[in-house]
Amino acid sequence: MENFVQTNKLILLGKLTASLVHEIRNPLSAIKLNLDYMSMAQDDLPEDIREIVGESLDAFEQVNFLIEDILDFTRRPTTKLHQVNLDSITDRCLKIISVSARLKGLTIEKEIETDLPLLNVNKNKLMQIFLNLLNNAVEASSEKGKVIIRAYSRNDQDCKNAIWEVQDFGSGIKDEDKEKILGDYYTTKTQGHGIGLSVCKMLTDELKSELTFSSLVGQGSTFTVRFKENCIITQG
Repeated sequence: MENFVQTNKLILLGKLTASLVHEIRNPLSAIKLNLDYMSMAQDDLPEDIREIVGESLDAFEQVNFLIEDILDFTRRPTTKLHQVNLDSITDRCLKIISVSARLKGLTIEKEIETDLPLLNVNKNKLMQIFLNLLNNAVEASSEKGKVIIRAYSRNDQDCKNAIWEVQDFGSGIKDEDKEKILGDYYTTKTQGHGIGLSVCKMLTDELKSELTFSSLVGQGSTFTVRFKENCIITQG
């Protein structure tokens, strides 16, 4: 029962977050209008003020992009498929998770191949998978640690695959926990609710992809999402 109460709390928090983001947009729009008005008169402004206005407009755009990503993520999922670029979707997720990473002083490295094939998947579900895995990696990492995100393509037995993975260098997963870690409501965290990885497993199955992991106690874990040929848009 406690798990269901916690799950309901998280669902409620998601709904409140979406409402809060909408409310934030109104004062931000007013700020943007004032900044635009000031920039129209930039020839009459001192150079340092022009720089401040320009930097403020850049900051507004960053916040606005983040708001759009959060709203996109919180919208009710559909069965609609999208052409998705792994590098772009990773960047969108990193913007959302960046605050948590920054609070722990984490370094996040990207090792993403160029010219990766596009995927034909549901964008919202893919973001949910990536965000859950990234959030777990951040939580598993020690202060001022490192997280590595990789994306690459590979041909296995004449079958093309696109692979995305996130590696942390945290405490790792014990052998006795490995068979349970993808199950419903299983968690080794004192404050965890145990649904993140089971949701990832469910969503990767829906996308006809595969979620696997490797882990060594004391060395960290790597979670891998393998997108099979049915998800890949052949570029020709």
